[in-house]
Amino acid sequence: MTIPAASHRASTPQSSTAERSNLSRSNLSSSTSVGRHRALRILVVVFAIGQPISSLVFDWLSPTTLQSGAEFSPLVPPGAWFAIWGLIIMVSIAWALAQARPSTITDTLSVRDRIAIPMAIVYLCFGLWLAAASLGQENPAGLAVFVVIIGAHAVAWRRVVTARDEIATWNPVERGLLTLILGVYSGWTSMAFFLQIATVTQGTGAETESTWGITWQLLVLVAATGVAVAFVFVSRGSIAYAATVAYALIGVGISTGEAGLIPLWVTCIIGVSVVWGTLVVIRIVDARLTPSLLTQVGA
Repeated sequence: MTIPAASHRASTPQSSTAERSNLSRSNLSSSTSVGRHRALRILVVVFAIGQPISSLVFDWLSPTTLQSGAEFSPLVPPGAWFAIWGLIIMVSIAWALAQARPSTITDTLSVRDRIAIPMAIVYLCFGLWLAAASLGQENPAGLAVFVVIIGAHAVAWRRVVTARDEIATWNPVERGLLTLILGVYSGWTSMAFFLQIATVTQGTGAETESTWGITWQLLVLVAATGVAVAFVFVSRGSIAYAATVAYALIGVGISTGEAGLIPLWVTCIIGVSVVWGTLVVIRIVDARLTPSLLTQVGA
């Protein structure tokens, strides 16, 4: 009976060494994860702050100035409408600083970490778009930048929606910042993409007031509305997104009205109605499904 006991005592130091080794590896892995997450969060801050810097550099060095209003293109809102970029940049920086707080960085992959790369890409592309715009608003390179921005926003929205339970535990300020920056930024840029399509098309010499001119611009507005509906669906009815799209389309409506293009003006009104109608339907459906899902979980 003493032999097993001796064997047991002999194995104890080996077990302790193995446990310490495993613990050391676990701590190293945890430290590496925290470092990686911290680096991503800092990257978001750097690119967010880079946006106003890019804007200043554009103002100082660009050989061209950005034009707006009906006198430039019927589908481009009045100049005052672009003041929304100020809000977007300020909220971008506020969100970037909030998500980089040390207390939110852990070795566990959170939604803040999962959207860090998409949001960093969006902020970086802001500067790239201005670089393309400095070569002229009709430069098609800007369209490629917008495609990347829209794709990054779609990825971020999907990850945010699937993490709604986690986000619900955040403080109200941080929840509000995330909702606002995603909604306003994706809303404005998803519409700006189509406005630039119109600008590029017009730059090729396409007419804007003939029957064909009204037709191709109407198709651009229909496509913009379709993308907006898709984003409302992906975001599960983001009010900030729908409000920003409505803001953009109202601006376009003002320009088309000033240009006397009534069919396009009416299309803008229909677009706003369709977007908000979709939002209401999605929110009603989600409200009805949630109690059902809770009942199933409880059962």
